[in-house]
Parts: sequence; C-alpha cells; structure tokens
Amino acid sequence: MWKDFRKTRIKLLQKAIDGEKVDGKIIRLLQKINGNPDLVTVSSCFGRIVLLEFDIMKTKKTAEYYKQWHRRVNAEEVELAVAGYGGRKPLWFKAEPFILHVAAKDMKAAIVFLAKMRNAGVKRGGIQGVQKDRTTVEVQGTTTLAFPADIFEGSWDELVLVANRMMELNEKQIRKLEKINW
Repeated sequence: MWKDFRKTRIKLLQKAIDGEKVDGKIIRLLQKINGNPDLVTVSSCFGRIVLLEFDIMKTKKTAEYYKQWHRRVNAEEVELAVAGYGGRKPLWFKAEPFILHVAAKDMKAAIVFLAKMRNAGVKRGGIQGVQKDRTTVEVQGTTTLAFPADIFEGSWDELVLVANRMMELNEKQIRKLEKINW
C-alpha cells in the first residue's frame, strides 16, 4: 500500500510542477525529500504574502484570499490592492511561513524526519495523523505577521520591508533544508 500511495503522490507532484502549480523555490526541497523511499511530500507552500478577507468573529472557513504573492512584493502593489478592495469582510495583511506536509512510511521514518527538521532549526511541526500504511507530518517556519489592513493608516514601505525579510528567511531555511541527507 505504501509503494502505491507514494508512487501516486509523486505522479501528482510532477503533474502539479508541469502545470506550474507548485512554488518554484520549493521544488528542489520536495525532490530531495522524495528521494527518500520512506518519505513522500503531500503538500507544500514556499511561504507567501497575502491579503485575506477574514472576519475574526467567524470561522476560518469563511476566509478568502483577495491577493496572494509567493514572492517578495513592493509597497505600491500592496497599497493599490488594498485601495481597490471592495469586499465586505475585514481585510488582513499577512506574511506566512513555508509549510510542508510529508507522509512517512511508518512512525520510525516520521520521527527521523522530524528530528532532522528540528536539527536544521525548524521548531514548529509534529505528527498530524497516523494511518495503517503511513504517518503524516506537518512542519512550518516561524516567520509570521498578521494585522487588519483595511484600518492601517501608516506607510506600507516599512511593513512590506518586514514581510519581504520574512520571505527571505523562508528561503534561507528552505535552502538549509535542501542540504540535508534525507
């Protein structure tokens, strides 16, 4: 069952890569992790800067992405996007960390994966599910920023600078993870 699951996930990843649906800056890490026969990546995100429609008084399921960038941004594009927002929900500016979901063949492989992540400096993560033929692990970076954009009245220059620095830290961590012998 594991071999079939893994084979299917790798095919789906390749299809997503071919369709340019995978963040380009994380592909090399995914391929390295998938080089281990006891692991397979299930989903990933390099990290992103987003404008999110979200009412804090409602569930996360009501949130919708208004704009999202999987790269550094400039203050002008953020300002223009905020100025053009006409939605009814509050608009949030967020910088989000990288995230990986990885299936491991068994609990032992999941623990080894988590240990390598922790040794590389990734402190957020854990086992998300255990099934008969696999154990699913989630790990993510710690660079995060969130505040209500539609009531912000200052200069976007400094805030965008901080968000872009967080994207740089995401990339630095991912490059470090690429050097691990998975």
